[in-house]
Amino acid sequence: MTTTTQKITHSTIHVGSRVPVAPPFDAIRDVVRAEVEAGAASVWWPDHLLSFNAPDFWPERSLSVADVHTYLDPFVCMTACADVAGDALVGVAVTDAIRRMPATLAQTALSIDQIAPSRVVLGLGAGEPANYTPYGWDVGSPADRLAEAATAIRTHFDHAGPDAAGAAMGLRPAPGSRGPQLWLAAHGPRGLALTGAQADGWLPYHLDVDEWHRSRDAVRVAATEAGRHDDAVTLGLSVNAVIADDADAARAILDHPVVRALALLFPERWYRRFGFEHPLGSSGLHSLIATRMGPTLRNAIDAVPFEVIEAYVPHGSPDDIARHLRRHEGLEHVRLADFAPNAGQASAAASRERRAEVMRLVR
Repeated sequence: MTTTTQKITHSTIHVGSRVPVAPPFDAIRDVVRAEVEAGAASVWWPDHLLSFNAPDFWPERSLSVADVHTYLDPFVCMTACADVAGDALVGVAVTDAIRRMPATLAQTALSIDQIAPSRVVLGLGAGEPANYTPYGWDVGSPADRLAEAATAIRTHFDHAGPDAAGAAMGLRPAPGSRGPQLWLAAHGPRGLALTGAQADGWLPYHLDVDEWHRSRDAVRVAATEAGRHDDAVTLGLSVNAVIADDADAARAILDHPVVRALALLFPERWYRRFGFEHPLGSSGLHSLIATRMGPTLRNAIDAVPFEVIEAYVPHGSPDDIARHLRRHEGLEHVRLADFAPNAGQASAAASRERRAEVMRLVR
């Protein structure tokens, strides 16, 4: 196996924010403007049709299914907010090529690049059944689909074509723009190799620090083996945290159902390290469809061992979160979400202030 020899010396970590997904657009634009003014290097929207949550997670509020599962199209949001985002990246974290075909994903990203030159990030992952199974889509191998899509999108970004099949992408980046970037949410060996060979950035979820370091090395090796420089790929991480004034206050929030539901998305190996089985048998990323689970979902989150939540949901003060991020040697870009407001334990303004402090500490 090829090995990398260049020492990893990155010291600045750029931090971006997950921003609102529900209308009205004026409110979203105000949030994006405030996030960037607070120091966010990027703003990100998820691409969901369904949430992993249910209305009864918030017994103190009267919520409907629509309240919980309202998601605007991320690409429309990126377009609508590009002007108020200043120089920050605007990205989707992440979409899939199951509901959206690779050529139209490339077309969409290149179109937004005309509005936000060099600032568009197309985050791509293997997809989650909750976003396609209930709507009548099916896919034999999400990993195969991701590999095919990443290769096709890379080709469309880099070449107008036509290819052997006659496919062309005449839409090119805006004048002076580097074009949109392709970032992959990759975790397994095949996805990491794909990231090193094809992607501009890497944005994984649910890797502990040691796993992240091993995967980082695999990405860099794959880049070298593909004839690229070993730092060709921006090393990123998606972090869902609970940020409070101090560690005790943050720890108290970990027991809220919305945080417990987050733990259902963790891999089985994290549960086994503590001697437990995953309440769903496997990661909820592959099986959790909240709208058809009924009381099974609440039973599952109640069965999540607190030890797992405490170990793998980053929590604490801004200093604590910054120290957690700094443990990832070579980390360059973070998409940071704070679950304290989701649990009703912080205002949007307080959360933004705490995340801004994290940004300051790792900049």
